[in-house]
Amino acid sequence: MSEGQDGSHDATASQSKNLGTPAFGDFSHSDTNVVDLEQSFASALEIMKTQAVSFYQAFKGLPKERFMAVTAVYAFCRYADDVVDEGGSSALPQLDDLERSIRALFEDGTGPAGDAPSTFAPTLPWWPAFTASVHRYGVQERGLLMQIQGQRSDADFHDIESTDDLIEYARLVAGSVGRILVPILVRDRAMIENEDFMQACEKLGIAMQITNILRDVGEDIRERDRVYIPRDLLKSHGISREALQGLAHADAASFKERTEPRQGYAPSIPRNFIVLWEQLATLADSLYLPYQHYLDQFHASARIPLITAAKLYQAIEQAVRDHGHDCFTRRCYTSKATRIRIVTEIQLREKAPWKIS
Repeated sequence: MSEGQDGSHDATASQSKNLGTPAFGDFSHSDTNVVDLEQSFASALEIMKTQAVSFYQAFKGLPKERFMAVTAVYAFCRYADDVVDEGGSSALPQLDDLERSIRALFEDGTGPAGDAPSTFAPTLPWWPAFTASVHRYGVQERGLLMQIQGQRSDADFHDIESTDDLIEYARLVAGSVGRILVPILVRDRAMIENEDFMQACEKLGIAMQITNILRDVGEDIRERDRVYIPRDLLKSHGISREALQGLAHADAASFKERTEPRQGYAPSIPRNFIVLWEQLATLADSLYLPYQHYLDQFHASARIPLITAAKLYQAIEQAVRDHGHDCFTRRCYTSKATRIRIVTEIQLREKAPWKIS
């Protein structure tokens, strides 16, 4: 989009496939109306507001239409992730259905159709908002299919062997989100054709996913029997899977009921694990950097929300450190005071008018 009024688009971008920006109401669905669409966006907003606090706090500073599009594509990604977390390998048919719906959406440009139409998409409350956002901002099929592919690897999960495998996994499940969001956030959508730029956006998603993994080691073991830390790193640091399982199940009975450890309880995190954890945190930190070289390519209204999302997520690493690297018996969050401080610092530097409420 141009730097001018939100909703304008330049000629170069509009001439590229899938880069057009029809209005939200431009549907061929006869059963789609304005009220339904408003309700659908409200559903997407609620999903993001309750399940992605850092993203919600960061991106709510966008102009309304861009922000609501972000909530809609987040709902798609959240759905793909949730069906796998809840169903494991039994979720594969749902992912197949979701993929058919996405492919049909791009085949006819109007929504789920074709030889094998989806039976579930119309019943998902966020689906009309999602298809509207895809049409308006030219969200790319590649990123959506990458997301589904990544979730398939979780549905049929095998422990990750190497750091390269970890990066590839994170590229699919989270780097894809970078690709999905670019058309909504970018200043000139011709940049979608710039692969260096797109890879920088992918790397930001990869960094966030590694941060997620570092925060949720214990939860992933307890609830899903998954270890995302690469086997070669565990071996090089002398750590067994069984040792991680032991740490994850320590004091697990009260884990879900608390955000602070039991009075007097301080799990002993082995030094070799802390060294490994910091090695992966350093990798994540390096991947948080490349997008910054392209900040001027994002729409002016999107730059501060994007920086904020990155900084809030990266701050989770420090929250884990502040709690003695206990990513086994608790989920570490940044405090509201920390979030306010981060956002305020960005606002002052960029002279932004919005703030956390």
